[in-house]
Amino acid sequence: MEGYQLRPARPDDLDQIWALVQRAVAKMNGEGSMQWNADYPLREDYAEDIRCGSLWCAAADDGQILGTACIDQEEDPAYREIPWTTPGPAMFVHRAAVDPEVQRTGVATALLEQAAELAREKGLPALRLDTYCENSGMRRLLEKLRFCWTGEFRQPFRPRPFFAYELAL
Repeated sequence: MEGYQLRPARPDDLDQIWALVQRAVAKMNGEGSMQWNADYPLREDYAEDIRCGSLWCAAADDGQILGTACIDQEEDPAYREIPWTTPGPAMFVHRAAVDPEVQRTGVATALLEQAAELAREKGLPALRLDTYCENSGMRRLLEKLRFCWTGEFRQPFRPRPFFAYELAL
């Protein structure tokens, strides 16, 4: 898809980002993936990501937000038991979402490529993230982009595991 730019999210983007996330959650839940719900992620998570400068978005030429992802070096505590294949610190992607209207048009790929570029700029050897086992669309995308499955972990709020993925840079 053309006609958008990747940029850090701004405080005035929050309403659009939150509306996009709600649409994405409704679509995921409707397809049987219960990765996210009313408890996570929260609007406050995205507001904090913006405040920290770690939230990126794909913004269309007309200003519409098409996708978003938190890109930072904050390792989720759940990852501590994951047998990552690349040693050392890494860049992480959290809370990635694409508007259902533009899914499968390259927006998620562009956000992940941006995360990899940010990791390279910082000299980090890997990009890491997770997705719920039922999120088949994201799993397919990660495999297409050559991310390697590195393990799984459980969260008390979900009955099935989350899968951890890593891209060596």
